[in-house]
Amino acid sequence: MRTIFRTYLLGFVAFAVLVPSAALAQEAETGQEIIVTAPLEGSRIESLQGAEVLRRDDIIAQLNGGLGDTLDATPGIASTFFGAGASRPIIRGLGEDRVRVLQNGIGTIDASTASPDHAVTSDGLDAERIEILRGSAALAYGGNAIGGVVNVIDQSIPTRAVDGLNVDALLAYSTVDEGMHGAARAQFGAGPAAFNLSYAASQTDPYETPLGVAPNQYNETMSYGAGGALVGGWGFAGLAIKRSENEYGLLPHHDDEPAGHIELEQTRIESRGDFRVDWGPFDRLDYGIQHSDYTHTEFEGDGEAGTIFDSEGWEARLEAHHGGERLDGAIGLQFSDVDFGAVGEEAFITDTNTRDVGIFVVERLDFGRWGLEGGARFEQRELDNVTIGSREFDTWSASGGVFFRPAENWFLGATLARTERAPTAVELFSDGLHLATETYEIGNPDLSPETALSFEASARYDSGPLRFELNLFRMEFEDYIALLDTGVVFWVDEDTDTDGFDPPDAAPIDAEEFGVFAFGQQDATFQGGEFIVTARLFETNGFAISTDAAYDWVRASFDGGGVPPRIPPASLTLGVAADGEHWSGRVEVVDVAEQDRLAAFETATDGYTFVNAGVAFRPHGVDSPWSLRLDARNLTDEEGRVHSSFLKDDLLLPGRNFRFTVLASF
Repeated sequence: MRTIFRTYLLGFVAFAVLVPSAALAQEAETGQEIIVTAPLEGSRIESLQGAEVLRRDDIIAQLNGGLGDTLDATPGIASTFFGAGASRPIIRGLGEDRVRVLQNGIGTIDASTASPDHAVTSDGLDAERIEILRGSAALAYGGNAIGGVVNVIDQSIPTRAVDGLNVDALLAYSTVDEGMHGAARAQFGAGPAAFNLSYAASQTDPYETPLGVAPNQYNETMSYGAGGALVGGWGFAGLAIKRSENEYGLLPHHDDEPAGHIELEQTRIESRGDFRVDWGPFDRLDYGIQHSDYTHTEFEGDGEAGTIFDSEGWEARLEAHHGGERLDGAIGLQFSDVDFGAVGEEAFITDTNTRDVGIFVVERLDFGRWGLEGGARFEQRELDNVTIGSREFDTWSASGGVFFRPAENWFLGATLARTERAPTAVELFSDGLHLATETYEIGNPDLSPETALSFEASARYDSGPLRFELNLFRMEFEDYIALLDTGVVFWVDEDTDTDGFDPPDAAPIDAEEFGVFAFGQQDATFQGGEFIVTARLFETNGFAISTDAAYDWVRASFDGGGVPPRIPPASLTLGVAADGEHWSGRVEVVDVAEQDRLAAFETATDGYTFVNAGVAFRPHGVDSPWSLRLDARNLTDEEGRVHSSFLKDDLLLPGRNFRFTVLASF
């Protein structure tokens, strides 16, 4: 099957690369990056919260496993890293339900927040750009964006007119896992009609580490979709359908047992539109709605299906915007209705329906040299569990900020926000053995919403040859929801077919033990920041030489003593780049610090230093229709472990890797 899959992938992408007559319409480069994920669209430099944009070239250079692994090179972002198949982004030490992963501005509706071994259905391989909002985006996207937002934008619904046929294709090979990666997109249209066909796939074998092959860490993904839209001076409106399939291996629970694997699939239907209107004060109206049907099956080592997770539901957004000489703003509505549940050996949660309704307003008043920004959101969540019953939560969030432009190319800002997040179905109703984390998890139906009082200050300078950014933040949580060690173990004795709960020293000698963790609430504080600087140094022999540095850190603690688990350590990246007409290259050193600020049940994690490099060749210059890339990661074959991963003591990061990529646009 895997040989057939690889042959099909090579053939499909080779065909797309060799299409003789097409020209890809690239989005026009602008002097300032525009952040479309924020309800008040504006330049990145003038965002009151830390924001980052990864264009297609950036995504390709950073592609590495799942979405979290691809983004962990971005300041302020870390990864949950659960092997080759699953990773989710962590923003400023916050993950799981505190970071929203969006696809084209709407939620993904998968099971990735329920467990670290569950992959995000959107991995970035076919993305046109990825936008990241660091810090609370709860006003626009709800309390579960208290840590930030990652928006994967893939043009499944065309937002630009297309003239004729345009084809974009990628083919890559990576040495560390003998991996094949490919993506192709064809856009065509006439007049106001535009259409998009896309395909992306990857296949990797178990990867090499400095200590040998990572057992069973293979990964196969495939996605394909079709969409169409009407596009004009009035805006756009369209419809798309996308199918995603993924199979990846899991570490064996014991060395003498066969390892299992996960197979997941999702069908997503979405519609989006953006209209220029003249309705009283409003000049723009945009909407997004999607329905997803997601199934995730965990197979035991003998091939039998162990646990099946299902998530089916829909989400919709409607925003009305207004703009003037000084005042810009938006009001919006958001709805979602999702059924989630599991059956089987690892079904630690029973069927639950979650319904969210939110309404928000955001306004920005700009006086030129300075201005104000603020907003508020009301959200109602209803959860109905088939076993325990229902819970309802009403939450409020509000923020206010001030910004200054003290001189040309400078922007200073500060924001104070109060955000409430309602508990999730897993936090309220879970009760069962969770083999992925080797724990027994117990929910708490009496949880109350957690509240965060956050402050963020930023200073940015962007003049072209020099870019500087400093973000500092502090978040004080009241009733922070955490999975806490109870000091009890759940034991299973297969010889006698018995199990039970006892203190560790009271469990049967031959029984397998799992720590019992229960969801509880404690006050907590998170603080840290990101520092980023890029400078163009000089030009020589047709090359522009630049250098850059990025440093991020976060420290977290419970107010009553102790620290939350799996907080990412500080990291520093230093790079030098050269960019010419036909060639460009970059060398960087990434230093990740040790982490010895630990929860009671954690072990310390050593730091590591990776040396990475990349070179690109454009045979026909910057407008070349095809190009070649060679990227190298971990050139010194250093041992690296991810402190924020549940598998950090069992699984190393990949060793030395070379990835060769061919890109073509016609």
